[in-house]
Amino acid sequence: MDIAGLSFRTFAHATEDEEKVEQALKLASGADEITRSKSEGYHGNPIVVMEAKISRSKEIKEFFASLPVEDVQRLLDTLEIRIDEESMFFLRLDKQAAFEGRLTLGRNDDVISVRGKIKSYPQSRENAL
Repeated sequence: MDIAGLSFRTFAHATEDEEKVEQALKLASGADEITRSKSEGYHGNPIVVMEAKISRSKEIKEFFASLPVEDVQRLLDTLEIRIDEESMFFLRLDKQAAFEGRLTLGRNDDVISVRGKIKSYPQSRENAL
């Protein structure tokens, strides 16, 4: 699968240490540059949205190589539900595990969302698969 780039996004809630969340995002993405924006939760609680992007083929390969083999297999087994009509690929990483220095697929709501654009010609879900 040829991916044009990966975008990573996570949230630092008011109860979390922003620096620790940024550290987890940097580990997950391998990116040096993190963009931040402020948002507000449903009940008015402050949320910091953090995003990072990688686009070099080497960085993308390194990201997938850093995932446990069983997680890569799980991605492959569920590929059909992870690709949308615009050839976008989606996965979620465990944010707490990333802070601890491990990359693993997320199984709860405390995640780093990852999406990537799959190169396919002509662009379609079927060609991406």
